[in-house]
Amino acid sequence: MVNRYLVEQVCSYFGLVFWSLQLAPQAWKTYRRGTSTGVSVWTMWIWTFAGIFLGCYNVGLKVTAALCVQPQIFAFISTICVFQEFRYQHKWSLIKTWVGFILACLLFGGFEAGMVFAFRKAEQMNNEDAIRFFGIIPVVFVIGGFLPQYYEIFRERRVIGVSHLFLAMDFSGSIFSIVSLVFSDNIDALDLVNYIAISCLDVGILVLYYIFEWYQNRLAKQKDIEAPTVKELTDDYEDAHNTKPSSSEAYTKTTS
Repeated sequence: MVNRYLVEQVCSYFGLVFWSLQLAPQAWKTYRRGTSTGVSVWTMWIWTFAGIFLGCYNVGLKVTAALCVQPQIFAFISTICVFQEFRYQHKWSLIKTWVGFILACLLFGGFEAGMVFAFRKAEQMNNEDAIRFFGIIPVVFVIGGFLPQYYEIFRERRVIGVSHLFLAMDFSGSIFSIVSLVFSDNIDALDLVNYIAISCLDVGILVLYYIFEWYQNRLAKQKDIEAPTVKELTDDYEDAHNTKPSSSEAYTKTTS
């Protein structure tokens, strides 16, 4: 017989490793490239707040410690990605970037602590609508956070700057978190929908990467085929400007 508690704990810790750290490869790739081009800063902003609200919700529900720590790390690395945008795209100085990052972390931490107290107050008052609100917000933010990135992809017609390792880790973390919730005593539907949606949207970005790579390669080949040769361009230019000598001019030049 399967030990449900053991499966729940093991999968939750695997989910912690994969899901909470999945943005680390993205932050590292942006750092190595020296640019955040192709990575939507709006996605990172939204995911930062998603992590804050999800952390508040999980702490309030008293789920496993791993699932409580998970959103905190996620929000922390999302904040790093946000300030990489300010550093590389808006040319902030290193000191200004660090100061802004530290202040943002303190502000977000204080905000989440306040939300945890609000959640517990709603729980004491048996306010089901307020509790449901705390659960819906992170789901909306996490799923909605993908929309700016998808917009960026369709606008550029290719996936630029998005780490494949990030997508793989995000997908794996979501799967382990789903299994952990399924084997827990109390299955929370909102968390379950959240993780399922994340895994599907991760796969969507990866599929779009290969679709648009095929599209761009095909477009490049068509341009190569349709591109006129240097001789054709020269002949067209001479015809347009009547630069070719007439037969009488050519005869005069050869006889002179």
